[in-house]
Parts: sequence; C-alpha cells; structure tokens
Amino acid sequence: MTSSPEISPSLGAHWESLPDDAQEIERVRASFISAYGYEPEGVWSAPGRLNLLGEYIDFLGGTCLPMPLPYRTYIAGSARTDGVLRAASAQMPADTRTVMISDIVPGQLKGWFTYVAGVAWAMNQEGGRDIALPEHFGADLYINSRVPVGGGLSSSAALEASTALALLDLSCPQRENCVEIDRAAQDRSAANDALRARLAQVCINAENTIAGAQTGGLDQSAALRSLPGQALAIDFRDFSIEPLHVAPEQDGLAWLVIDTNTPHELIDGGFAARRAASESASHALGYSFLRRALPEDLSFADVPEREAKAQRANRVDSCTNAAMLALEDAEGTPPDFPRGWVRHAFHDMMLVPRAIYVLKALETTAEPQERQKLYKELGHLLTESFVSMRDELRVSRVEIDETVRLCLEHGALGARIVGGGFGGAVMALMPQELLESTADAIAHLYASCGWAPPRFLPMRAGYAADIAYKRD
Repeated sequence: MTSSPEISPSLGAHWESLPDDAQEIERVRASFISAYGYEPEGVWSAPGRLNLLGEYIDFLGGTCLPMPLPYRTYIAGSARTDGVLRAASAQMPADTRTVMISDIVPGQLKGWFTYVAGVAWAMNQEGGRDIALPEHFGADLYINSRVPVGGGLSSSAALEASTALALLDLSCPQRENCVEIDRAAQDRSAANDALRARLAQVCINAENTIAGAQTGGLDQSAALRSLPGQALAIDFRDFSIEPLHVAPEQDGLAWLVIDTNTPHELIDGGFAARRAASESASHALGYSFLRRALPEDLSFADVPEREAKAQRANRVDSCTNAAMLALEDAEGTPPDFPRGWVRHAFHDMMLVPRAIYVLKALETTAEPQERQKLYKELGHLLTESFVSMRDELRVSRVEIDETVRLCLEHGALGARIVGGGFGGAVMALMPQELLESTADAIAHLYASCGWAPPRFLPMRAGYAADIAYKRD
C-alpha cells in the first residue's frame, strides 16, 4: 500500500485524519472503564481493507487483491465466567447488548451486535478445541471503529476479526492446558497464518449465518491474514495467499480513496441476487466454482496490453455464452436475470491475474519508461473493472459514476468502485501532486449537486488484526 504525504484540509475537500494507534488504544481503554467500571484486560484491533481488484468473485473461486487499510476497529475487553457476552460501541451509544453465548442462534439478533455475537457462536460451531469457547466463558467488550461504515471498506469484517482475536485471547486462561492444546494456541500473531486462516473461516460463518450477509471470505481473510504494506492475492478455490509488493509512491503515485457518503447495504437482496445468478451458472456448467470454467493461467504473460485485453474479451464472451446456454438447457427457459451479472464475474476473474502479472513485473523492472507503462496498464485494469460493475453488474449510482469520471479527467491512471457497490467508496490511482486538486473538484461537484459531502481518506500502510495492548 502507498504511503502518501500528509495532506492539509483544503477549502473544498474534507480530509479525514489518519488514526493514531496509541491514541485510539487509550481512547477505547478509557471508554471501557467508563462503561463497565474496571480496567480491560487488553485491546485488539483489525483493519478495513481496500480491494484493488476482484469484486463478486471470491465466492466463485476467483482471485482477489485486497490490502489492509490504516483505518481499524478497536476492541477493549475482559473475560467473564458466567457465559454472558456484553458489548457496547462508541458508534452506538446507549445501545449496550447482552446475550448468553449458549443462547445465540441464527435469526435471533439484529443490527451491529450480530457481527460480535456471531463470532462467538461460530467459534463454538467449527473452531476446534483450541478455538471453541469454554463452557462458562463470557466477555465484556467495548468497540470503537475508525473504519468508515457503509463505505465498501469492510467495517463488518474488521469488527469480526478483532472480536475473534479478543475472544480467543481472553478465553485462553479458562481452558484446561490452553497452551498445550495445540501449537496454534502458543502463537496467535499474524505470523501464524494457519490459525489466521481458520479464524477467517469462523468470521465468514458468523457473517453468513448470524448477520445474514452472504459474503465469500475476501474481507475476513484480508483483515486477519494481510501483511503490512502489501497486497494479498487470495485464491478462493483453496484460500491460498501470495503477498505482492505494492509501492506506487516510489513512482510518484498514490491511492486517492473517496467515501462518497452513499452507504450501501449488502443484505437488501441486490448482492444476494447477483451471487445466486453466478453460482447458478457454475452449477449449470457442472463446476463447483465458476473459476473452473476458465484456463488455469490467465496472466497472458509477455502479451502486449492491447492484445491481452482483446483475448480477455473473447474469452469472457465465449464463457458467458456457454454459461447462459447451459442455464437455458438446465431450466428449459432463458435465465430471468441479466447476462451481464455472469459476464462481470468472468471479466473480473480475468482481470486479477493480469494485475498480478503487472505487479510482479513492477517488482523486477527498474527502467522508468517500462514502469510508467506498467502502472498505466494497472490503471486501465481498475477502470475496466469499474465499467463492468457499472454496465454489466449494475451496482453503481450517479455519485460514483461522477466521482470516477472526475478522477479520470483530473489525471488518474484508473479508478473504480470499492466493494459491493450500490454506494460506498471510490479508489483511484493517480499522481501524488494531483490529489488535492482532484479532491477539491469532487467536493465542489457534490456541493453543486446538493449531494452529501464526500470524505477523503489519507492512506498509509496498514497491518493485519493483532493485539494492541495487554494489561500487566
């Protein structure tokens, strides 16, 4: 991830402040004391994520490219021995929630607390003996999130990941022979990727089953398994990961991230309908994952950009045609959803391997003109994904369309929607010196249209979920 220079607020654009970890830890610790009347045992935190490429394809076995954000969710917590889970949130004052962990069942809870209680439930469902919570374990938790909510930056997964680490650490003293149960119990840091991968599955189950949002695992994997300052190529056929160096600041570039202040909602049916359409195409073709309908190598290595794009388009069209015909044969009637929903899935699944090829080439190429050419192609890939999400998947809206347009007109190499769409954030790759002027132009447009003011997010390297403070 890029580290951009500090940006002073301008008259037009409102820039968010970068969180200071030490201040955030002390703030959530003090809030815990105020809420519960005693000192917490520790503080845990997890990042939101910025997904470079790969939307609506994690549940189809595609590969995605997330990076950890500097914006995190912080949880202060202490253990209980009465089986009670109690949680309060700085974002939801006067809404303290309490439940017996043994009473948590799907469909019982509503709102933000489902992401917390869901993790406790999922740890007991599939965690294994080193993750499942002891019989009488409970916890008091206080939450403060600095991840923009509804911005497509995965605030829910940051909450789940920090909850999972907090409950795992807090419950260890109540386990018999905790350290001896499993080597994983000795190392709960980000270096233990095997444990982190299991915790990610716990969080996925929590969000799908208790919170009711049918996500595929991108967000939880990024929150728990990311490496500092790197993108993570996650192959969702087997959840294997490959870290990739991403440092556009070395070439005078930066990420501009704009929270358009148009919150999205992934449990209103729009996301689920598109997921169901693509999964039905997988089944009609006889594959467990739609990704298996494509060749293994999609990088088009050593093929010029224009030719690679043409070959991708031909492959996408042929695979989409085959999928739609298979659906019609299976159902006896043409599918009742837009073919673009399936076409986007094939399209983004083919964009990501090419982006990985470009990023690896940047790691080995020092020649300035070649690097400029590679970054230009990376930007094109970002914009290609946006066009597909806008025209094929149909998850954009006018505020997002206009934000992308202005980014490109003001010199961005590429720009696109972040996350599931229907609102949320836009990201753009652009020269560092153009950040402020572009932000001002976007802010002025929003004001002239009477839209809610957008927020602009400074960027620096983030890191995976971790313990941030432990009481002596």
